[in-house]
Amino acid sequence: MKINRAARAEAKSLFRICRTEKGLDEERLRKVIGIITKQRPRGYLQVLGRLGQLVRLEVARATHELVSATKLDDGGKAIFGVLEKHFGKPLEQRAEVRPEVLGGLRIRVGSDVWDATIRGRLEALARSA
Repeated sequence: MKINRAARAEAKSLFRICRTEKGLDEERLRKVIGIITKQRPRGYLQVLGRLGQLVRLEVARATHELVSATKLDDGGKAIFGVLEKHFGKPLEQRAEVRPEVLGGLRIRVGSDVWDATIRGRLEALARSA
């Protein structure tokens, strides 16, 4: 569904209302969504759709993910500490063990990915050949 410019601007302003210095305020977000669904202004489905996209992007931006081939001794706390100093306190921290990466680490913060896994290097080598 294509969203019009007015609905996009409205969703952005509502999203700004829901943000605080600490991040996204869930209570404000619930109130805003409740008001919109109760009043049903023109184009409210587009506004809610775009607001949902903005919230998903914000949550992804504030999620730190760590993937390794084996279980880390400290569960990744040292790496998460460095990420927290650089990017700020996350909403969620995930540490996964995936043997298929063969070794190394892959770190993702929002849309930024740092891949230092053996599998990632082998795939890059295969693409360049």
